[in-house]
Amino acid sequence: MERAVTQPNQILLDVKNLRKFFPIRRGILQKVVGHVRAVDDVTFYINQGETLSLVGESGCGKTTTSRCILRALDPSEGTVMFYTEAGTTLDVARLPKTQLQPLRRQMQMIFQDPFSSLNPRMTLLDIVGEPLLVHGEKDSNKRTERVAELLKMVGLRPEYMRRYPHAFSVGQRQRIGIARALALNPRLVVADEPVSALDVSVQAQILNLMLELQEKLGLTYLFVAHDLSVVKHISDRVAVMYVGRIVETAPTKELFYQPRHPYTEALMSAVPKPDPRLRSKRIILQGDVADPANPPSGCYFHPRCAYAMDICKEKTPVQEEITPQHYVSCHRAKELTLRGVVEK
Repeated sequence: MERAVTQPNQILLDVKNLRKFFPIRRGILQKVVGHVRAVDDVTFYINQGETLSLVGESGCGKTTTSRCILRALDPSEGTVMFYTEAGTTLDVARLPKTQLQPLRRQMQMIFQDPFSSLNPRMTLLDIVGEPLLVHGEKDSNKRTERVAELLKMVGLRPEYMRRYPHAFSVGQRQRIGIARALALNPRLVVADEPVSALDVSVQAQILNLMLELQEKLGLTYLFVAHDLSVVKHISDRVAVMYVGRIVETAPTKELFYQPRHPYTEALMSAVPKPDPRLRSKRIILQGDVADPANPPSGCYFHPRCAYAMDICKEKTPVQEEITPQHYVSCHRAKELTLRGVVEK
């Protein structure tokens, strides 16, 4: 199933120059001697009703970015503009914590681990109904009715609501997590690697469920992942991260078949191809991933880049729009012809 690219429409989330630095402390007095640049000047937007996937190697800052957007972590700098149901615009990054709870109705998260994210001492009724209780629904009958509706929506039987999480398979547990995320009718759902802990066949079921729910409820997804096959299946657009920075953002098909950043080209060369005739030579990057506590000057990718020039070592590249909706942070993006996934 190939995703159609969503045309530009109303922006739901607009992230600009987002940074999150974690202090490095040493000595008896715990003096700050440096910072880990987990998220370093990240800018992107998500249109209402579309899916933007955030991809990259482990440790590149994907999850930290998503948690800053939800204010599970406080950003160091930058703005996270969210367009609310009431038509107002809020900067989530600067919103006082006392005003965050009403916003939680519109922004929810699906967690990566379906085991640790569900309380083993709570029944499904308590787990899925807890957001309703926290946000003021005191009527237990109404909560029970809503939980039954949500369980049906995600493919589980309402009779299961009195059972505990240990009675369910890993795929069913992730369906419970999705039901909980949808309890308050959110507009934005952040999915943090929601299928990475699942078998391939179960992954397909969960992804198809998410697509069905998106179409039915008009959801907007920020989908954090590292599996490019999954990303290709579910995304409208894809943003590629490297050491805390977004190096390329583009519509899914264009990114896969016509990448414009050397790091994206290396990622695409690793995508498995079932047809041996379509397999191409894998690009093996030399050297180590840059240290976010002590990143190199200029472009963070230049020590591993086969196309690097002197300017790459000296000057930080600026994000440019190469073609409509295709943004790249590379000094040589306009002159390089890079190899994408071979299309049959």
